[in-house]
Amino acid sequence: DKKNEHLKTLENAPEKLQLFKADLLDYDGLYSAIVGCDGVFHVASPLPTHAVVDPE
Repeated sequence: DKKNEHLKTLENAPEKLQLFKADLLDYDGLYSAIVGCDGVFHVASPLPTHAVVDPE
């Protein structure tokens, strides 16, 4: 994915960095992506399908 190419240039990325796409509502998919990880950067958010009256 072109938008993530810069991450692959980080120090030790070729040996230690793995990128995953996962459905946030799929527990098993998320679990398999993070099991055994030392750290996780979660940069996604579910989008509501209805109007949000008070997002705070």
